[in-house]
Amino acid sequence: MSTEQLTAGQSLHGFTVERIDDLPSINATMIRLHHDKTGARFMHLERDDDNHLFAVGFRTPPDDSTGVAHILEHTALCGSERFPVRDPFFSMLKRSLNSFMNAMTASDWTLYPFSSMNRKDFRNLLEIYLDAAFFPRLTERDFSQEGHRLEFSELDNPESPLEYKGVVYNEMKGAMSDPSSLLSRRLGRHLYPTTTYRHNSGGEPSDIPDLTWQQLRDFHARYYHPSNSWFFSSGNLDLPELLSIVEDRVLKRFDRLELDSEVPAEQPLSDPLRVTEPYPLDKGESLEKRSMVQVAWLTNDINDSFERLSMTLLSTLLLGNPAAPLYKALLDSGLGANLAPGVGYHDDNRTTYFAAGLQGTDPEQRDAIEKLVVETLEQVADEGFSRERIDGTIHRLEFANREVTGDSYPYSLLLLMRLMGPWIHGGDPLAALNFEENLDRLRKEMDAGPFFENLIRERLLSNPHRLTLLLQPDTELGPQQDAEVRAELDKIAAGLTADEKQQLVKQALELKESQEAPEDLSCLPTLELSDIPAEEHAVAVEKTEGAFSSCWFDQPTNGIATVALNFGLAGLTGEQRVYLPIFCSLLTQVGAGKRDYLQMAQALEAKTGGVSARASLLDNPANLDEFTASFELKGKALVRNSKPLFELLQDILLAPDFSDLQRLHTVLNQLKVSLENSVPQSGHTYAARTAAACLTPVSWQREQWSGLSQVAMIRQNAEKTPEELQSLADMMVSIARQLFCRGQLQTAVTVEKENFPAFREGLEQLCAALPEATPDVAPGNILFKPQPKQRGFVWSLPVNYVTRAFRAVPYSHPDSAALTVLSKLLRAEFLHREIREKGGAYGGMSSYNSEAGIFTMMSYRDPHIVRTLQVYDQAIAWVVNGEFGEESLKEAILAVFSDLDKPLSPAGTGAQEFANLRQGMTLEMRNEMRKQLLAVDAASLQRVAREYLQHGESAVSVLAGEAALQQANQQLGDKALELRKV
Repeated sequence: MSTEQLTAGQSLHGFTVERIDDLPSINATMIRLHHDKTGARFMHLERDDDNHLFAVGFRTPPDDSTGVAHILEHTALCGSERFPVRDPFFSMLKRSLNSFMNAMTASDWTLYPFSSMNRKDFRNLLEIYLDAAFFPRLTERDFSQEGHRLEFSELDNPESPLEYKGVVYNEMKGAMSDPSSLLSRRLGRHLYPTTTYRHNSGGEPSDIPDLTWQQLRDFHARYYHPSNSWFFSSGNLDLPELLSIVEDRVLKRFDRLELDSEVPAEQPLSDPLRVTEPYPLDKGESLEKRSMVQVAWLTNDINDSFERLSMTLLSTLLLGNPAAPLYKALLDSGLGANLAPGVGYHDDNRTTYFAAGLQGTDPEQRDAIEKLVVETLEQVADEGFSRERIDGTIHRLEFANREVTGDSYPYSLLLLMRLMGPWIHGGDPLAALNFEENLDRLRKEMDAGPFFENLIRERLLSNPHRLTLLLQPDTELGPQQDAEVRAELDKIAAGLTADEKQQLVKQALELKESQEAPEDLSCLPTLELSDIPAEEHAVAVEKTEGAFSSCWFDQPTNGIATVALNFGLAGLTGEQRVYLPIFCSLLTQVGAGKRDYLQMAQALEAKTGGVSARASLLDNPANLDEFTASFELKGKALVRNSKPLFELLQDILLAPDFSDLQRLHTVLNQLKVSLENSVPQSGHTYAARTAAACLTPVSWQREQWSGLSQVAMIRQNAEKTPEELQSLADMMVSIARQLFCRGQLQTAVTVEKENFPAFREGLEQLCAALPEATPDVAPGNILFKPQPKQRGFVWSLPVNYVTRAFRAVPYSHPDSAALTVLSKLLRAEFLHREIREKGGAYGGMSSYNSEAGIFTMMSYRDPHIVRTLQVYDQAIAWVVNGEFGEESLKEAILAVFSDLDKPLSPAGTGAQEFANLRQGMTLEMRNEMRKQLLAVDAASLQRVAREYLQHGESAVSVLAGEAALQQANQQLGDKALELRKV
């Protein structure tokens, strides 16, 4: 039976169809059902999409901050009734061609989603996920591994110091050291004083050790029940078959359960609240301009879809771009460097909230920031918004709703994230994806009176439920917290009897033995290499040549075009190339043509889906010491806005205005804070780039443009006064003059073929306006500079990011395939076990960038440094000695193709093929690589591990706190790290 034959009221495998709704804006049909016996809810989005998605979620409001929901999410995936192996989730990652596999814990719900393009694989993962969610083993050993446990620092020595260990424990230590994450958590604590949102669903490191195994099991029994479940699927799959499997595997085993998981509305505050919270910063770090201030109001119930849409639009009107009044007032004030993390409207919780504030400020500015926010809102409520501004904001909403994204996450999962909040709280999920009815009502309300002005007064200015939160650094907090944990552990140790100490030793050794023991995984479903598509299919492209080359990609973009303008760098000097990333950051943030930066921001919002600039590096597939660098300007627009898009792009290219030095100063400081915030979240990426920078020219350039070197360069320029930025402004002007010419231009347009004509004329006119050429110049001495091979980079962190990178071979080399497979084998079979399961880090991984020729081993939120470096040596020896089987080899190859064949969005498909064409990465080369990957054998893995990892050229880079690095150096001896402060 096809979904087209379904009707409301129809019964199907224990389910009843409730309603069917068309969603033309996203080319989908929403089918909602409920399970008659248990009350389970099921939603299917019928879409012409082969990337099938399934998810099951539960409402899981925690009563404390022990992280019970988060630890349960981890532990549920550690073995189940039908699949009683140690780690079926990570085992399936290597037995699958999945396009997405994960689980996630929100403030009040937990979700288990996966997707796959392969129908057999989809069925395999469905079996695993259903059993894991409803029938997990939840053993005490898995709880101790994933959540927390007590162990001696030397496992078999009861006289060594006692320590807390656990994957989630270390994950949250890292998360709670990140000021951005901490701001969000502390805002929840004080803005929601009576409901579940005051608790940290991820877990506070200080509270996690209080959670017991029995409490974890009780939480599962209470909330992981079909009567408290929300099932979701998407794609062109067989819905009746899927419902039949869910009924047979799970639902028929349960009866309806009356349980109370509803989150009540927050009780309103009678008076505004001011709170100060600290966050840890390393000693020696400057406290100046390291604080954050956020002013937040509790607003409306999530189930009021009209109010939700209205507040979403109001938030964009107030904060959506540099011309928005609250955004502009905050940045122009000089009270802070950038908007605080999480500003805007948040509609995830049962009661929503709106926030505005600044980061890069000082504690004494709190009152001034609060006053500025309130006074600006009062001014806007008096003066209102122009209809032009409102129409531009509605355009932005329409664009976001129509755009088919999905390069990082499946598009269907992004749709689910949009509707999950209202759906799980009993509201109408349809309104989250189809807002036309509410938009019509909004237009009528605006015609009847000052709608948004009244909304500001009602929801914000007259609302006493307001929190002003100051988050300020404290260099004593970290050592104080460490001392408290040490004292707590010493007290526990002092109270242990000799038998209890031996019991801890016994448990630790048993866990270690369990982690190392080989397992029979035959109960887990798997794919075979024969299930892998033999070839990659060609992407259709039309090419035109002339004054410039152009590629046209026919993709189902839902009427949204992406235009890419790529300029070679032959006209830039070496010094100009150094400043190219800053040029990219400033170009779309300043005025252009006859518009200042405020008018430019408004025009871009009203007529485009955004314009962005970036410096691009393409590796040479045949030579590690050569690469191609370029600049790319990219713009997106609805088809009806093709003409204004090209007009704006032409202004940006030919008449950028860098004369407003105050604007340059503001943007640089915003960028500085943004980059600094990214380091705790992406520490492994920064560490990996600094290690790779020692090995090849392109990796060195990549680190200079997007690594810690760029963080340092932005900091240096952000510290200058506006008056001191004139030389930088002159540099920006010279780059634009030398860069933008037809002779260095290649273009690409991605949209449906029937819309090509709407963009041809505009593209030709734009390119005709460019100067024909600028003289080529010598690139200057900016290429590869050898670096020390053992480096430690100091950042204020309680956990570590440890990397080792190896120089290998270019893409077209015969060994490239074996190195790619080797990276998957090491990650799945050795590093995950040794670094995550046994070492307690959140992640241990290896990767091979086959285009860059760099093999990397890395850890994420790791309590160790020296131990992890030793694990890397052990991992290499493990492969060289051939301590792996044929099944592991097959799984590693499957994992490679899972990554290789992940679907991209329509725009992403065009962008990738455009890069392939410029890089010379032909379809024939890529299909030859597929053949080589399928032919990799054990002997080739041993050989490449010996040649490139054991005896090859490598570099070590560690990003960590200064104390951790110094302690590591005491143990490393002649291999000590050269320490550098970023």
